[in-house]
Amino acid sequence: MKYRIFPIISLLLLFSCGAESVRRTYHMQNAPFPHPAREAGFTRNEEFFPAELHYRDNRVAVIVPEAYQKETPLELLIHFHGWGNNADRCIRQFSMAQQVEASGRDILLVVPEGPRDAPDSFFGKLCDEGGFARFVDELLDSLISDDLIDSRDVGGILLSGHSGGYYAIGNILRHGGCTEKIRDVFLFDGLYALEEDYLNWLQEYEGRFVHVYTDSGGTFDNSQDFMKACDSLGLPYVRANTSELKQMPPGRILMLYSDLGHNAVISIRRNLKKLLEKGERGL
Repeated sequence: MKYRIFPIISLLLLFSCGAESVRRTYHMQNAPFPHPAREAGFTRNEEFFPAELHYRDNRVAVIVPEAYQKETPLELLIHFHGWGNNADRCIRQFSMAQQVEASGRDILLVVPEGPRDAPDSFFGKLCDEGGFARFVDELLDSLISDDLIDSRDVGGILLSGHSGGYYAIGNILRHGGCTEKIRDVFLFDGLYALEEDYLNWLQEYEGRFVHVYTDSGGTFDNSQDFMKACDSLGLPYVRANTSELKQMPPGRILMLYSDLGHNAVISIRRNLKKLLEKGERGL
């Protein structure tokens, strides 16, 4: 089976994206899909998800805040959507552009299309060894071509994932590639597995790890076990309830309980905005 290969840099779209942000969308060869592992589609619980509908979209959305200044050191917030979702919907559903804008952070929000509208955590090429580095490299080419940045120097990368997005982040941390640039990891009700990859990263690097977990999202027990593992490794962490937080507490590892539902942990209490606001751990 052959795929149509789009140009490495292909600016498709520029339009208002809530608040004063603008959005630009690129076709990228090093986007998660297409990928050989999903060339024939995917089946879960006897339901088939054909590749042409769920695993051929190589678009990457970039949200540019209204106050973005390209002269400052480049920061990238790269978000991975969860099961049954897609890049466009998760940006709207979780008010991501508005939260980035409200945080005042001079940062570009990057949302690659993953397994589109499928119950699947596999993020294609970004789960391959070297895949994330190739993705970032091509992304920088696109941003330079579009005059959004002047230099390939990246000041910091923040990785964010909701639900099944944890799998992409865990593989990125495991395989390396730009790892020295990763400053923060945000999981929104997503600590289902790959705990060892997260713990190894915490032991080897100085980045911040934040997990917002719920009773109903399937991550509660794993979150308790993760804290026990931190105890055994001598990794201090802060426990808190998001309902009581006007701003994020200081600390390198934050384990934050939410009484909200699985799909409410990003936007309802503006947790993404609070995490991006510069404080003790700010860049």
